[in-house]
Amino acid sequence: MVACALVACACITSTPVLRAQGSLRDQTRSIRGGTPSRIIAVNPIILLAGYVQGEFEQRLAANTSLAFAGSYVPFNSRDYTNLDLKLRLYPDDRALQGLGIAAGVGVGRARQNDQDVVCIAAPCNPIPGKTLTAPTFSIEAHYQWLLGARRSTAVTVGGGMKRYYFDEQDAEGRGVSRLLPTGRLTIGYAFR
Repeated sequence: MVACALVACACITSTPVLRAQGSLRDQTRSIRGGTPSRIIAVNPIILLAGYVQGEFEQRLAANTSLAFAGSYVPFNSRDYTNLDLKLRLYPDDRALQGLGIAAGVGVGRARQNDQDVVCIAAPCNPIPGKTLTAPTFSIEAHYQWLLGARRSTAVTVGGGMKRYYFDEQDAEGRGVSRLLPTGRLTIGYAFR
């Protein structure tokens, strides 16, 4: 009899607490319906110079997202072209906004620009540039804001490092850097 009374008392007192938490459906609806789940963004500054850096990011869970990124950027008399797949962790459990930490894998290509030669007698031709392709690994940290009444404008600032796994003999012989800094300043559109 005492056990039945305790169970009844526990049910009566816990009902308001459980009701205040809401259903799982209501909790997930507020995450999905209230904030965007995808972002497409580009770096507008280097776009004006004729280079490209952009990405598409998709929220996977409350604290993680997956991004597909691409870039074509000059650095140290070489052109670097990259395609990356990045897994991002948002420690505040607000994927696509706030502090984010990412690790990425991809493929990178470094193309050495044509070199001019000093010519004494004609004909003179520049030395053609060489191209190296290799897998890459990158890490980055960034901060992303979702702005506006509908939170559809994404602004991101961040940086990190990228490692190119070129064949050592080819990379050293051609003076190609294997570890490079990365920077990120993107403006994009966030949507559901």
